[in-house]
Amino acid sequence: MLPNLFGAPYSSNLDWWVFLLSVLVIFGPAIWEINRPPSLPIVFNRRTQEIYYDLKGELYHAEWSDIEAVAYEYQVINQYSGSIVHGNLEIILKKFGAPDDRIALNLSGVPAGKRLRTVVGIWEYLRCYMTIGPWFDENGNRTESKSLFIDKSLKSGELSFFDLVLESRRTLGQERKEGHGVSGTAFLSWLTSYMLLLPAFGMECIQKIDRKKARHRWPKVVQERLDPNGPTTRLIDIEEDYMVQKQQELGDIHERMRKTLPR
Repeated sequence: MLPNLFGAPYSSNLDWWVFLLSVLVIFGPAIWEINRPPSLPIVFNRRTQEIYYDLKGELYHAEWSDIEAVAYEYQVINQYSGSIVHGNLEIILKKFGAPDDRIALNLSGVPAGKRLRTVVGIWEYLRCYMTIGPWFDENGNRTESKSLFIDKSLKSGELSFFDLVLESRRTLGQERKEGHGVSGTAFLSWLTSYMLLLPAFGMECIQKIDRKKARHRWPKVVQERLDPNGPTTRLIDIEEDYMVQKQQELGDIHERMRKTLPR
């Protein structure tokens, strides 16, 4: 198409340059993203009854028995969208090694459109997991195996952009089976799904690689407690000894620098 658009004489070498540019545009960002440090998830550890969170390389944690949480809703009003209800669920975390440094962590995701009962439901799900779970029913009663409620919840939480694209491809076939004709929305979704299929597949692959790398990016004290056979002590139990050890290591480094640097 380029020779026709710009009126340039056709050259077979142009095809190879366009092909090379396409490969760079597709694989360049993918390789860049894979080599970046992975985004670490919020971890709820039932073995130690703790919560772990990584903020720009700094470890924050909270003990479930001493958890501080708040759920609330508020309204945002403007001239473009009118009134929109927002809901938030937040917990307080302490920095490991510096307990006076605290942050409020949002657990409810994007607040727009969430109501108070929604974020309270999220909290009840987490509370049941940490105190009753891992398996329980919709009433919060413990079950010995994975219940239908948990199975549906896990599947809905694992939906990715790639799954949504595949689902939009099935909409057209479902409407044809119903025999009431095909809507314009279904046709547009079917057409758009083919355009987004390859980008969505690439995102799926990168996210899977990111999740596999994430487990090994946690500090050693967290990795030990994520091991099913690891220690059950909490971070707060070892925090004082950890701070003394780090201070000693820092002092050793300063001593070596003092001896090696010229006076």
